[in-house]
Amino acid sequence: MKAVLSLIVKEYKLFWSDRVAVSLTFIVPMVLIFIWGQVFGSLGRGDQRLRLAFVNNSTTPIAKKIESVLDTTKSFRLVKSYTDDNGHEVAFDTNSVKDYVRKGNVSAALVIPVDAYTDTSFGLKLTFYYDPKDQIEMQMIQGLLTQTIMSQIPPLFFQGMQRQALKFLGPDSGRAFNNAIASTVGKFFKIDPRWITRPLSDTTFNSFNTGAGAGNVFKNILQLQEEQLVGKEVANPWATRSVGGWAMMFLLFALTGSSTSLFDEKKSGVVQRILASPISRVHILWSKYLYNMSLGFIQLIVLFIGGALLYNIDIFSNFPNLVLIVVAAATACTAFGMLLAAVSRSTAQASGLGTFLILAMSSIGGAWFPVSLMPDFIQSISKLTLVYWSMDGFLQVLWRNAATADILPNIGILLGIAALITSISVWQFKRGHVF
Repeated sequence: MKAVLSLIVKEYKLFWSDRVAVSLTFIVPMVLIFIWGQVFGSLGRGDQRLRLAFVNNSTTPIAKKIESVLDTTKSFRLVKSYTDDNGHEVAFDTNSVKDYVRKGNVSAALVIPVDAYTDTSFGLKLTFYYDPKDQIEMQMIQGLLTQTIMSQIPPLFFQGMQRQALKFLGPDSGRAFNNAIASTVGKFFKIDPRWITRPLSDTTFNSFNTGAGAGNVFKNILQLQEEQLVGKEVANPWATRSVGGWAMMFLLFALTGSSTSLFDEKKSGVVQRILASPISRVHILWSKYLYNMSLGFIQLIVLFIGGALLYNIDIFSNFPNLVLIVVAAATACTAFGMLLAAVSRSTAQASGLGTFLILAMSSIGGAWFPVSLMPDFIQSISKLTLVYWSMDGFLQVLWRNAATADILPNIGILLGIAALITSISVWQFKRGHVF
């Protein structure tokens, strides 16, 4: 038994001396747990508010109250204006808010039309425009929005009921009917009958309160007209949303492994034999860089073609722009792999650091779940990653069939990231850390 314990102690000593093993065992899981906790716990804690474009064309009390509630709720951040080409803030109208959603600035917009609630209305009419590029986010927006609006429906229901009674039964019989209904509803749903027969006003909404069971009475009062503005032609929405994220993660792993193979080539003596010929270190770096770029391009194209064959993803209707994003993404991923090789001392160190960074970038960059669900500070960090801009570019091309001008910012940022980290890599390579 003593011999076994000695061997166990030996294993622990070896384990703690291996920084890569320690980081993969403890640090990487803790970072990912933190990120996932921030994503799935932020809404429950009220840390994150979903962006919702909003237009209120009605002057009725209930329209004002819904706007006020949405403005103050912890679930939403209302966007009521946009910046035009001259840099001026312009309030949304129905057409401009639809364009705002189509361009991907927000995932959804709520419009309260002029005739949302009139003197002859029995229910409330609203219009909901949306772009389901992020299915999880869209489901949360729809659920929270319906829940928030439904909390303001009860006074509307009773006001509409009173109007219909007075219209069809006459003043005297109508008032008697309304009083009888108020008494019955108040008895069974624990609602103060005085609020049921009270005329609709701002104070009605501020002071109205219902029991938990009352919500079922009002579900048919809300007329929410939904219109999908983007992605209606997409044959397989789930696969179209996901293919870019998975392709990027696997590409990063592949190119990182290829770049760090320089360590193995040095150890085996291949680099020394190459340097003995009329070939310089610069030639070796350029060959490795261009090889990885071409490999990354081929891998992404093959993965997208595989998605088209397996899941009917439409990659060919906007194929030239897809190629542009693929080239930019492959360039940035290649630069990332070369940077790992430049700053690491061994293959194991590069592998451990690469695993940590790739999983972190994938989780906060939108490869696994929508960036919009994350707290603001993580969203800011995500925009520093190449995964974010690659994913956004793929969605622009595949989901909304964007033109070349629309993806130029993505291409420019990806190439800028590549240029920056390539410069750092070259500086490190010149210091002789690898060969």
